[in-house]
Amino acid sequence: MSTNMTTRKMIFSGQPILGALFTLPGWQIFVSVSALACLLLLLPAWLLRLHSIPTAQGNLGFYTSYHWSLMYTLVLPLLLAMTVAVSERMKNCVVELIENGRITTGSNSDAPGYAEALALFLQSRAKQLVVVAFVVTVLMMSLDTHDLWSGYFTGVVPASRNPEWDTAFNAPNWGVEYHNPEFLAYLQTPPSKAGNFLFDVVAYLFQGTAYFLGLFWIGKFTLYLVAFARLIGGQDASYQFNPLTNDLDLRMGLKPMGRLFDNFLAITLVLVGYAFYHRLHLIDTGSNQPFGTYLATTFKNILYPPPDDAPLFFRYLKQIFKASSWGLEGLDVSAFVTIFLTIIPIVVICFLPLWKIRAFVDKRRCDELKRLQKEYEEALKARNFDRVQLVEYEKQCLEKANIWPNGNVRAKRYLTIILALAAGAIAPPLLALVLVVNLSGGLAKYFKLIFQRQET
Repeated sequence: MSTNMTTRKMIFSGQPILGALFTLPGWQIFVSVSALACLLLLLPAWLLRLHSIPTAQGNLGFYTSYHWSLMYTLVLPLLLAMTVAVSERMKNCVVELIENGRITTGSNSDAPGYAEALALFLQSRAKQLVVVAFVVTVLMMSLDTHDLWSGYFTGVVPASRNPEWDTAFNAPNWGVEYHNPEFLAYLQTPPSKAGNFLFDVVAYLFQGTAYFLGLFWIGKFTLYLVAFARLIGGQDASYQFNPLTNDLDLRMGLKPMGRLFDNFLAITLVLVGYAFYHRLHLIDTGSNQPFGTYLATTFKNILYPPPDDAPLFFRYLKQIFKASSWGLEGLDVSAFVTIFLTIIPIVVICFLPLWKIRAFVDKRRCDELKRLQKEYEEALKARNFDRVQLVEYEKQCLEKANIWPNGNVRAKRYLTIILALAAGAIAPPLLALVLVVNLSGGLAKYFKLIFQRQET
């Protein structure tokens, strides 16, 4: 079976444009996207006077909206460079598993090599993936910006739209709570409606492109894992996974895939961290108090809840789930869209290992344990004690093998941080709740339940 396929041919077959993008050198991706963001976003924002809008509620300009200015000039280029590196590793993982004998062709000698079969599987779903990513992107962008565009035609920006650079033409109508000397000077020559509109079109097209590329790549990674489960563990499997029975890393020989999981979890962590920051930004811009004041007031009330007849524990929970604690004033459609985008990779990285790949790998482990038990009994009967000790060691390695290819301990650490940030993106007090549950051992008990070996 051939393992000389390129990443573009194995992972991105049938997608010449996207395949060319995701197989460029990482540094080239970073520099190109960052330069493009500077040219299309930072420079026009400065020319149109959208870069700095000093108000009594803080500076609402594009430059100080870091979930835009830093995200699209630094974080997004970095994420794309990371996906390029992981795409290459996806190919290398397959090559290593084949060369190490972990994946072999089954009894059906007519089946193509696993690398070719994987490429065909991904190619057969290439068009559908692009369509799904595009449709979901259009829906999310429509939800996120529908009230923005209507304001340009009616001349009145809906109250659902938080005052910011994308509606700066409407700054004279923001209200007296935004007034300060610098802002009043800014109102003397606010941006034109046409200039503001054109900049918004470019900015949100840039955002839509980022959404599409992110959804496409996460979909590709999902299909890659689904292919791994289907091609070597389906009902009509043409390929076989051969666990490494004496793996010192306790990964059953799946360590190459473990590096993929580490990389994907790192990307997920960056995305969830961005969602958390975006939520904090919305609280800061959508409320009439600085974020620091909100944070201090909220957590003070949680730590020292007002006295009442309820037990102390329920008083804590009451404050955590109180509407004012959640910062609902700044919650808008963009927050829900961002949270939705972060849920997708979390589901991918959790669902497939725990319910798809887990079941198959665990079945193969049980098969190997039965085989080793038979060898153990035969060696014991033949008084071949050297073989008895070796088989006993192999059995222990399999019994202690991790469910996650990157190791259960590392996966738990990643998941704890990711779940905490994801909860904080919904409501900041929930981040503290997840961390408290983790420190109290609650998450440890849950992880012990879902990470333990599945009985068959």
